[in-house]
Amino acid sequence: MSRVRPPSPHRLPLWAALLGGALLLAACGGGGGRPTPPPGGALPLQEGPFALLVFSRTSGFRHTSIEVGQQALRELAAENDFAVDFTEDPSVFTPEGLAPYAAVLWLNTTLTVLDEPSQRQAFEDFIAAGGGYVGVHSAADTEYDWPFYGELVGAYFLAHPVLNQPGTLYVEDPGHPSTDHLGPQWSLPLEEFYSFRTNPREEVRVLLRLEESGLIQDPNTSCDPSGPTFPQGYSAVMGDHPLAWCHDRLGGRAWYTALGHEAYLYQLPDFREHLLEGILTATRRAPAQCAPLPPPPDLPPYQPPVLEGCENQLLPG
Repeated sequence: MSRVRPPSPHRLPLWAALLGGALLLAACGGGGGRPTPPPGGALPLQEGPFALLVFSRTSGFRHTSIEVGQQALRELAAENDFAVDFTEDPSVFTPEGLAPYAAVLWLNTTLTVLDEPSQRQAFEDFIAAGGGYVGVHSAADTEYDWPFYGELVGAYFLAHPVLNQPGTLYVEDPGHPSTDHLGPQWSLPLEEFYSFRTNPREEVRVLLRLEESGLIQDPNTSCDPSGPTFPQGYSAVMGDHPLAWCHDRLGGRAWYTALGHEAYLYQLPDFREHLLEGILTATRRAPAQCAPLPPPPDLPPYQPPVLEGCENQLLPG
């Protein structure tokens, strides 16, 4: 496991840091990087230094942007006074191994990445006790046979267009820390835009939504000849198409963004701010709300995936 510690452990005066540390220790039940949730209520905003674990193991496709993302996270940690550790070793997922961390960031993981039921149980317990989760891009293409993880990430990956292309995102929550720097719309010159098996809107706070009208969404990867459903597949059109969200449904706070395929994003100031504030949201260092919002009045209707012949993606009509 590699580790980056910030040059300064805190920005507070020493007396304030000691007092804050004592209060945080009491709130955490005596130790660890995360608080114990109060009965029947949401966790309060936390203060002070924290540690983040970045987990990037892959069992399927491996994104070349992982290493670029790791470097960006090193820089964000150093600039914002938190510690970050990096691992692809699932044996870290024990109660003792997770105890130092306020959150675990799943950076472009794919397919099955935890080997043992005990590792899954340790992570479930970590979240239930108030630990945070940050999912980036193909974190939604991970652990398909683990129902808890499906609830945590919010929605599983379905497909993406064969062509990466420019896209426009609507900011649905302009007051959220991870989107309040963006303005009403955010245009990206190139990205791989995911579609999902379900629409999580009723269970999460949607932060970003994809504008589909300018995209070529089919053909998409569900009609790959090596795929499990070929010669049938799914349209990637969702209508109502969330791309980033957060929720508090499982004890801790979860924040997910479907962005992060393209390596250039990790040097883009707007994306770095989006990612940083997602981390601060999940660790409860940012004053963020994650309860579902009412749908916007101009929302297009959701189109659930329907299995159809792949020839429909190639031929008109």
